[in-house]
Amino acid sequence: MINPILIEPKTSPASTQVYIGKGLINEEQILRQLTQDKKKIVIVTDSAIKKLYAAPLAKKLQADLIVIPSGEKAKSEKMAAYIINELIALQAGRDTLLIAIGGGVTSDLAGFAASIYLRGIPLVLIPTTLLSAVDASIGGKTAINMPQGKNLIGTIHHPDAIFIDVDTLATLPEKEIFNGLAEILKTGLIYDTSLLDLAQNDPKDPDLILKAVQAKISIIEKDPTEQGIRKMLNFGHTMGHALESVSNYEMSHGKAVALGCIAESYLSLRLGYLSQEDFNRIVPIYSRFSLALPSHYNRDKMLQAMAADKKRKQGEIRFVLLEALGKAASFDGSYCRPVSREELASTLDWMEEEYSCKSLH
Repeated sequence: MINPILIEPKTSPASTQVYIGKGLINEEQILRQLTQDKKKIVIVTDSAIKKLYAAPLAKKLQADLIVIPSGEKAKSEKMAAYIINELIALQAGRDTLLIAIGGGVTSDLAGFAASIYLRGIPLVLIPTTLLSAVDASIGGKTAINMPQGKNLIGTIHHPDAIFIDVDTLATLPEKEIFNGLAEILKTGLIYDTSLLDLAQNDPKDPDLILKAVQAKISIIEKDPTEQGIRKMLNFGHTMGHALESVSNYEMSHGKAVALGCIAESYLSLRLGYLSQEDFNRIVPIYSRFSLALPSHYNRDKMLQAMAADKKRKQGEIRFVLLEALGKAASFDGSYCRPVSREELASTLDWMEEEYSCKSLH
């Protein structure tokens, strides 16, 4: 194992320590340091990760194991209730440590359960996907989906620690790499353009992961409860989450967010915030994603899904917009603005023309 890099945020989430290194999932000394005061340890994982990482770790830590199905559809009220019921059956108390091992679905769902069970129990995250490592695990957001849209129920519950073991990313399939890469590129567009250059090489590079994590933590430190600047992390997600929803989650998160970032960049251009030159530089960044709209895309359903977005106010759909590469428009500190359906129509027209039959999705 190489010596792990420890990131300790200066402000909230002050209690979260982020470790990045190789072989961390097998480094018992680090895990035992965090678990020594906990009377009970419960690991939540999905069926795909259980045998590979979770079961061996549960044996080492003498932990109980809760297994959920793989995939976005597991982020439901039903599965949240299942985890809660399992915790009750295990007689878990406030001194119980919940460890979530897996991708973004696992961290979102297990984190949500940890935040509401007994009004909150300690949480440690061990992401095993690039998406979870650079995005879902960072910042304390938890969520479950509803039929009307994605992440409509959730809390902010900061974990005690996050262990990013880059060895777990080595054998990820292309789809999972793109899921994380889309979030890295988004952070580059809104905050740190150096990520755009680094991401053109190996998306699993530890230096890139470290820089992406540091960038997101830097944003969250300024606004831990998402009242202002943290909202810019939603760039590309108003449309991206809507695309996932209308596809019944058959469209991957990465491709949905990638297309969402392009479309919301075009919207920024149409509304006069982003230059044509900058927009022309953004589109090629996503060339390797082979983007296309879902086969059963429907504009009415798309608008309905966007109308349920968590940034909405007074019934208005709100968007994070770009004013330059590496800079989201601040809108007097709100970092999003309402966009009428009339203003949105030309962007949807463009997206439908450009991406309806361009490639397989």
